[in-house]
Amino acid sequence: MSYSAYLIFNKDDFEALELGSKTYTVNLPDLGQKDVLVTNANLLAITFEGVFLALQLNSKNPFFKDGYAVFMDELNDVYLGIEDEE
Repeated sequence: MSYSAYLIFNKDDFEALELGSKTYTVNLPDLGQKDVLVTNANLLAITFEGVFLALQLNSKNPFFKDGYAVFMDELNDVYLGIEDEE
């Protein structure tokens, strides 16, 4: 299984805003403009196309669910992964 990865936001920059949530509008190649909701409550998570993806849930990085993934790199950049069609 392979995924295309798209940078959504930087965790440090988001946390500096001191917001509970923020919608990022991103232009994804081949998919167009999409909204990604980032929330910070008990977990830092994104919601994309109705799928909730928590960062490092159960210590998993990346975390996969329903054809999507979320992961964070060593610079705290957070990426959305979308499963490639085969």
